[in-house]
Amino acid sequence: MELRLLGPVEIRHHERPVAVGRRMHRLLLGLLALRANTVVSTSELVDSLWPARAPRTARAMVHSRVSELRAALTAAGVDDDRLAILTDGAGYRAMLDPTTVDVHEFRRLVARSRAADDALGWPERRDMLREAVALWRGPAFGGWMPRQPPPPEVESLEDARLTALEQLYEAELNADTDGGVLVERLGPLAAQHPSRERFTLLLMRALAASHRPGDALRAYDQHRRWLAAELGADPGDELQQLHLELLRAVTPGGSAAAAARPAPDPAVPPGPAELPAEPAGFVGRRAELARLDAAVDEGGARTLALVGPAGVGKTALALRFAYARLRRRPAAHLYADLRGGADPVAPAAVLERFLRALGVPGDAVPADVEERAARYRSELASRPVLVLLDNAASSSQIRPLLPGAGDNLVLITSRRRLDGLVATQGATQLVLAPLAESDAHDLLRQGLAPGASDERAELRRVAELCDRLPLALRIAAARLGAPGGGAALAGQLAAEGDRIGLLTAEDVSVRAALQVSLAALDGPSRRMFHLLGLHPGRLPSTDACAALAGLPLAATRDLLDNLAVFHLVQALGDRHQMHDLVRLFAAEGAAADPAAASAALERVLTFYRDATAAADRVLRPAERPNFDTTEAAMRFADLPAALAWLDAEADNLVAAVERAETEHPRLAWQIAAAMYGWLFRRHQRDHWVDLYSRGVRAARQVGDHRGEALLSGRLAIPLSLLGRHDEAAGHCTRAYELRVAGGDRLGAATALLNLAAIENNAGRPAEAIRRLTQAEEQSRSLPDAGHLRALVASNLGEAHQLAGRFAPSVEHYRTALALAEAHCGDRDVAEILVGLARTHRRAGEPREALRLGERAVAQARQAGDVLIEAEAREEMGRAHLARGEHGRALTELATALEIYREKGHRSTADLARQVAGLTRTAAL
Repeated sequence: MELRLLGPVEIRHHERPVAVGRRMHRLLLGLLALRANTVVSTSELVDSLWPARAPRTARAMVHSRVSELRAALTAAGVDDDRLAILTDGAGYRAMLDPTTVDVHEFRRLVARSRAADDALGWPERRDMLREAVALWRGPAFGGWMPRQPPPPEVESLEDARLTALEQLYEAELNADTDGGVLVERLGPLAAQHPSRERFTLLLMRALAASHRPGDALRAYDQHRRWLAAELGADPGDELQQLHLELLRAVTPGGSAAAAARPAPDPAVPPGPAELPAEPAGFVGRRAELARLDAAVDEGGARTLALVGPAGVGKTALALRFAYARLRRRPAAHLYADLRGGADPVAPAAVLERFLRALGVPGDAVPADVEERAARYRSELASRPVLVLLDNAASSSQIRPLLPGAGDNLVLITSRRRLDGLVATQGATQLVLAPLAESDAHDLLRQGLAPGASDERAELRRVAELCDRLPLALRIAAARLGAPGGGAALAGQLAAEGDRIGLLTAEDVSVRAALQVSLAALDGPSRRMFHLLGLHPGRLPSTDACAALAGLPLAATRDLLDNLAVFHLVQALGDRHQMHDLVRLFAAEGAAADPAAASAALERVLTFYRDATAAADRVLRPAERPNFDTTEAAMRFADLPAALAWLDAEADNLVAAVERAETEHPRLAWQIAAAMYGWLFRRHQRDHWVDLYSRGVRAARQVGDHRGEALLSGRLAIPLSLLGRHDEAAGHCTRAYELRVAGGDRLGAATALLNLAAIENNAGRPAEAIRRLTQAEEQSRSLPDAGHLRALVASNLGEAHQLAGRFAPSVEHYRTALALAEAHCGDRDVAEILVGLARTHRRAGEPREALRLGERAVAQARQAGDVLIEAEAREEMGRAHLARGEHGRALTELATALEIYREKGHRSTADLARQVAGLTRTAAL
């Protein structure tokens, strides 16, 4: 449930609006929620609702509206645990969780941002305040009522909003948000609220940060005149001090008139002025600009290389930095696009053009490239020149274009790393990453029409779909004016097949930018790049990449390293990541050869099947294999190693099953089957249901009855644990029928065991015992069925325990324990010990339950299963409670609760309430 007061009053339940009546009902609900869990007297409510003159029936009207509110909330399914309006003495109390009310969340965020001055940096404070301000949807309480002032507690919310905005923009400035963006936001605020001097001060700071000191001084003068005319006062000390600092910084004499004059043209010195225009609407990169400034001013760097993937904004940043340097110290400037793709420009051609630009007559330009480079260095030795070499292909292309002696600055952009230039010329290399989330949002906002709603959530989604790459974001921003705005654009971009094509604006496109990078690759690297677009998951390992390409590991590593040099993949340890747009572009290229693409996909899916099967054998050594396999793709030293691999590959394996279901269905069901041990240990119920549903469909598609039976029987387990018992029984019955038809006696007995487990989960122990008796009889004549007999005995113990027959329950559990210790692994032993401990506790024997619980904890730890350990600790905690040992009970139950919550194991509400009660008792 959410209750929103920062805008029109509304209540939402399960993400749907709740109709609570007319305006009076909504305002009354808002007033009570504003003082959540506190009594608000009827007199106070009357005074707030009728501040001028209340009608004689006002108190009765309040009582009636409260009754109508309660009825509306009940009708909407909002139970008393979420929101209850209680009559309390001479007033009413709204009982609810304050965090569900946007006002209280707003106050909490603002208070945290203030209280955490020392603990948090400016970016963290900024993000907190952004979140707080974003809660506002309009005037608080919808502007109250026409022609009637709001009560003081509502009116004060607007003051709190403006104060939060002041704090937010101070944090934005200190977190290096682009000054131009802040000027656009602070200008209207300073004009609308001239009495709040802080807005004017922040506006002046933003203007100064945007290299507009004259405009900052004019803003001061305008505010000073308003104060004199309206209040007969002068600006405050802080504003006057900022004004004086700006005067001193801009002109030696501190003249406001001189400071207000336009800045001189940066290209005043004689010589070439070749830089393209400074990019309009530049956003972010404050940290990068600061690093570049520091490299030049403090480190004495004279060659700066900006490298990164296509579309990341290297040229825009280089131009922004170049113009900032030229404003500080005017100089001549040279520019060349080196076209670092398939057909890079030769250094000799660039040198010839540069020499002509520097005034060297055509007939004096040397023919030899080394002589041209020498003449170029001589020309630059006696004059300051800024050189921008854009889109470089390699370090060798750049070296002849570097100045020698003299006070020059060279900026280089490239899609590939220029480590050779760092090594031989001491260049400073800066690798650009995508924009920060907040900066990406600011860039997209430039495409919104004036007065359009912010659409913060939709723009955040668009930014992520554009990988927060400036080129893609600018194209997307140009599309925001189309019908539907951000929501429609996000929906269109979410369709992967259309995303690359949508990010096109006339002659500018993401596809064209990536094509340049692709053209620079050699043939094997280009093939590797395309094949990576086929990988079903987002973070393939080097082993998976080798399987995909059908190459040895060493050759695969070399190709991946080359792709990383061109920023087409990012190495994360032994894994390799592509931006989504790059991945989609790679997949487009792979689709050009369908046969090769299908073969590569089959190779990597086979790798995942065989490696997962090998890991599953380590997890379940006592059980029969899922299917016949060839030589294992990987070997695992022990159980922790197998579990660690499965944990790391889980997302890739899920994606592999999803992809294989339609293209390679046999591999789909086999990969799903091989994940059984991991799914069981990690209690991944939702994943389990989805994966095995896909696996069953895939097995049916290829007519593999054994695979269908295997997966149908196992699918019943998570369905039953999720309370979907009828579905579970249907799948398990199907598995039993297929096993019987195929003559698989062990499989049929296992299906009966699973049917019994469903009955136990559904609370039908008598039916479970009937099924288990059948399974027990069948298992006696089966060879190598020790594991099955242990599980049958364990489930019999659970069924008798549920029926309240503790003596036979203990007997069956003891039998199961002996069988498990002989035929099963540590995990099965631990689980049986937990069941046995639960039976003794319910039978009134807590001391024995504690002894068994301790054994279960030790066994679970040996098996590496923290969830069974949590179940054992929960049993121990309840046994301590039965003995009146509340302190020890609290320790064990709190530990179990923490593990359950961390793993998302099951509903923890009841256990959480019990722990909270014990905690309160301990505090008394």
